[in-house]
Amino acid sequence: VMSFLSDFIEYPFLLRALIATGVLSLTCGLISPLIIAKRYAFLGSAVSHSTLLGLSLGLFISGTNAPLSLYLWTLGITLVLSLFLAQSTWRQSLPSDSLIGLFFTATMGLGTLIHSLTSRNSGDLMSFLFGNVLLLTNTDIYISILLAVLIIPLILIPFKQWILTIYDEDFAILSGIPARLMHFVFVFVMTALIVSALKISGTILVNALLLTPGFFALSFARDLKLTFFISVLFSISTAIMGLVLANLFETPSGATIAMTQLFVLFMAKAIKFFIK
Repeated sequence: VMSFLSDFIEYPFLLRALIATGVLSLTCGLISPLIIAKRYAFLGSAVSHSTLLGLSLGLFISGTNAPLSLYLWTLGITLVLSLFLAQSTWRQSLPSDSLIGLFFTATMGLGTLIHSLTSRNSGDLMSFLFGNVLLLTNTDIYISILLAVLIIPLILIPFKQWILTIYDEDFAILSGIPARLMHFVFVFVMTALIVSALKISGTILVNALLLTPGFFALSFARDLKLTFFISVLFSISTAIMGLVLANLFETPSGATIAMTQLFVLFMAKAIKFFIK
């Protein structure tokens, strides 16, 4: 047991993965209950899949050897796309799930086409689709820490405004809270987190980090503060557990983290069911 745990100290790429996973899961755990309460799960999926377009263009422009350039291109393009998504889903008369579905299909399809036409190496994209900790660099760690430093105060300082906006948008607007601005900020925060987590979880599975902790916390917590505490604790512990298991069994990190979180969630729900 100690041998594969010591791997995270001996091998720099595993240590980078451990630090990045810990920081990202902390931030994802904090916003996860908000995503669940706001019913933004499908919106998060649309953003995560739209990163495929940003990645395709980023890989074409900068390649994998310039991680900061690739991140900035992917983030910039995805932010532009999510700006359209945020505008399209703000208090529209058309059903927002229809708009999100069209966005989801268009960006993923276009990203796949661009990559197939501009790149001969499909392996680069596959690593980002399902996660590959071997791609993590020190730059990725700095980015994840910077995001945490920016996002955590952004959520915690106006915490009451976030809660009011999410649970009663009309009253929040009447109370003078800039609900439209907060809607855009929230979509941008999700976008930044999703792009920064691509190397760990991949485009396909990054939603596990964003959704499972909040769903778990809202299922078991009895008050609001406890909900966020449980979400963060669940997110960090299960993400790191998944990373350790991925190293032990030599499996993809994204899939292992996702399945670890889902397994813990299902086991907890089963125990709760039988206790009742």
